[in-house]
Amino acid sequence: MLHLLTLFLSIMYCRALDLSLSDNKWKTYLNADNMNNGRRGQLLLSNAQSASECASACIEELGEDPTNGCTSYTFYHDDYHVSRLGGKCYGDTDGVWAPTYSSLEMPGVYGGVTSGQNDPLNYVTTCSSIDDCSANGLCSAETNTCECYPQWMGKYCGQLNFIPTNKESGLQSEDKNGRVSSWGGSVLRGEDGKYHMFAAEMSHNTGIVVWMSNSRIRHAESDDGEVFVASDITSPVWGHEPTAARAPTGEYVVFFTANFQSIPCSGSECMNGDDGNSVIDEENCLPDTQCNSYPDLLTYMIYSKDPAGPWSTPELIPTGDFGSSDTNLAPIILDDGSLIGLGRPPFIWRAKVWNDTSTYVVEEVESTVLGEDPFLYIDPHDKSILHGLSHAGGWDSRGAHSWSLDGGKTWKVHEDIASYGSLIEYTDGTTGVLTRRERPHLVLGKDGELLALTNGATLDPCTHPEYCEKDYCFTALQKLNQDPRY
Repeated sequence: MLHLLTLFLSIMYCRALDLSLSDNKWKTYLNADNMNNGRRGQLLLSNAQSASECASACIEELGEDPTNGCTSYTFYHDDYHVSRLGGKCYGDTDGVWAPTYSSLEMPGVYGGVTSGQNDPLNYVTTCSSIDDCSANGLCSAETNTCECYPQWMGKYCGQLNFIPTNKESGLQSEDKNGRVSSWGGSVLRGEDGKYHMFAAEMSHNTGIVVWMSNSRIRHAESDDGEVFVASDITSPVWGHEPTAARAPTGEYVVFFTANFQSIPCSGSECMNGDDGNSVIDEENCLPDTQCNSYPDLLTYMIYSKDPAGPWSTPELIPTGDFGSSDTNLAPIILDDGSLIGLGRPPFIWRAKVWNDTSTYVVEEVESTVLGEDPFLYIDPHDKSILHGLSHAGGWDSRGAHSWSLDGGKTWKVHEDIASYGSLIEYTDGTTGVLTRRERPHLVLGKDGELLALTNGATLDPCTHPEYCEKDYCFTALQKLNQDPRY
């Protein structure tokens, strides 16, 4: 399809690195700084010429063992924006993997740095409880080491274990006017085996910087849970950041941010998109960083027995002490009909009856997830454990994982491990960079097993809301490993 060819010709492909190291098990991330501008790790070279030279130096100086030797390196290119770091190569042995990708203070600053991780699949974590394994694996009583579940790897079993994915996966729509932008999708599996995605979609072929004027809720379908095709509109402009749940009585329940009285930001929809990119007009179409209208962005619930509708009348969700705007609410509905949901940290929603808003209460706890855009799910191996994924990287591509062993009262997180980053690997052997990667949702199988991750994503040159010359966005999907290792 023409739009797919256009999309992936525009992807910044990772440069081939001639690492010639054991089995080439490095995971290499462009535009990723794992050493915090040289504040972490050990300086190995001051005049390195390439990332491959840096990787080789890290192995030579620190050892090749992925647990006790060189666990990662960072190479600052000559054009890196901090000139004193140009040509420098750092390595470390501590297993930390939480790279940053952009500067919030300097929107135009991006790139000029490469980081690599040494064989995270075979990193061995010493443990005394499942907390040391992020509840993403078992702590072996025989070896006192973590045995990660197939979908997880790395230190503390804290990283999602991705496998190469079809380039057509996710939601990459087009209509008669060109590409149609979308920004993350929440996926549910139907009784017929089909997968149903509810995504934020930008109207009139615009992009992500006008989401506050053009977002609506789109229903898309997939037979295989990978490639989704747009179907019908669940809720028109203005609605954003949907999260869907299934009720034990069969309803598809969609929670989303909406305003039914007025359109935020510009006051009306931006009408003149260009192949998925916004065309800014200071009078009629403003980017999200320059809005002149800020009505409340409230949270609503709709439900239907059919994922294509018709849908119930939207019901306003109480927000308690959180306030009135943009909760990021991401609930799940339990077998007894009660509800628990994560909002922007540190708030939790609970309800005795999911479809009775008078039973909703909002709790402020000590902590929940890092950052924003939470996704909540039940551990498929132990139903008493709750997990959260979130977008933890400001406006860049870093994700975080947290977990709760007491029903959501307290939460734990290993802040030195990112659950996902900018790298996406394809089945044709190429690799791409997602410059912004937010709104994480997991695709779950029939028994709650983790099948894939979806995100709202952009490509270069869109690296920041204030530095986004081409703001086409799409819903990326990356498959997770299913093969057990233990």
